[in-house]
Amino acid sequence: MSVVGSLFRRFMGRAPTSATEPPASAPGVVLHVSSTAQTTPTSGLIIFDVSPESEIPRSATLRVIGPGDEGTYERRVEALPQPAAFWIAVHGHLLDDGPQTVRFELIAEDGQRLASVPVTVLVSNPGALAATTRASLRRSGAPFAVEACDAGDYDYADEAVRPWHEREPAAVQAHLDGLAARSEATDAEIEVLRHFVEHGFAVLPDVVGADLLDRLNGELDDAAARKVEGYEWGSSQRLHNLHLTYPAIREMWAHPRVLRMLSLIFDARPRPYQSLTYIFGSEQHLHQDTVALTPFPAGYMCGVWTALEDVQPDSGELQVYPGSHRGRRVYLKDVGIPKVAEDYTAFGETIFPIWVDLVSKTPPEVYRPKAGTVLIWHENLMHAGRVRLDKSLSRRSVVCHYFADGAIGYHDASGMPGVMSGPPATA
Repeated sequence: MSVVGSLFRRFMGRAPTSATEPPASAPGVVLHVSSTAQTTPTSGLIIFDVSPESEIPRSATLRVIGPGDEGTYERRVEALPQPAAFWIAVHGHLLDDGPQTVRFELIAEDGQRLASVPVTVLVSNPGALAATTRASLRRSGAPFAVEACDAGDYDYADEAVRPWHEREPAAVQAHLDGLAARSEATDAEIEVLRHFVEHGFAVLPDVVGADLLDRLNGELDDAAARKVEGYEWGSSQRLHNLHLTYPAIREMWAHPRVLRMLSLIFDARPRPYQSLTYIFGSEQHLHQDTVALTPFPAGYMCGVWTALEDVQPDSGELQVYPGSHRGRRVYLKDVGIPKVAEDYTAFGETIFPIWVDLVSKTPPEVYRPKAGTVLIWHENLMHAGRVRLDKSLSRRSVVCHYFADGAIGYHDASGMPGVMSGPPATA
């Protein structure tokens, strides 16, 4: 099953532990802790790789302590001769911006402190959305750190964090009027925003010129010829994060016109998160992105689908369900199933029927754009890949996902954190 599985990859390296003072450990005990945020200013969840090691196997408590003892977290661990690595994610919004030291302690069952490792990370959560998110986390008593990300950790009912485009019609109109009065959006952009609010998606024609299209298609041909990720010609397989190695796909990933429209939708700067590239249609089951690429606050993630050729009938076209973004958001906490690791059986048997029922009275719109057209959709919009009735027809496209700067990004289905490092994209 491929609806969300490959979206749960986490891209992070391992940096040496950086401390404001030397780690202190009992004889034979070592606590390894590192984070990419030690060298890269990081927003949202700050992820630490942790591995306790002990010459004598022992049970212990791992304690994570924020600056000034403001936040704490504990979990039971096993310290063994061969270290077992796991991750802990700290809510960076609960830390002040700038260098902040988080202490990791290993406590024996008798209360003895076996190890203490201070790790200094670079926190960056600037802007109005980050302030709103921080205030909501504090009001709701969100945990300082987590070992599995879950929608239950956040107050999604908090009206103070609702994005402008999900508010009542009068508030939406007031926002659009304000953009016009301040000359912050053109008339054409305001009409695109209005369509996004009503239908849950927006179409931007002629975004990608002929030169970039040629380079993008050339890179797809190269990836296919090299069998990247074991790709087999003619399959519906998608290729992950080709922007990391192919310059044209990275150019599309950070296209200024796309970023400009996303900045208007989010009322915040967008952060490109990942890319997925297709040569043939995905045939992907009807779904929301909400459970796979999950924002808090809700409404602060968008998908962007770029056509690299004129899409033909029977090629396995994308289809969207207009207005479905206003329907129920489906989180795992609400349907009583565990996080997905490898087995998608419970996920499919439980959530797919809910998704189908949510749009049972909503006719889909089949999307057949010209090459160079961009579609932006709301994180909760139902969409799917149609069956490829003519297997010879390609449907070349690049899909990118973006979170708003200041929001938290994670994967509710798998419990994995999203990593948003470095400066936000400019719009």
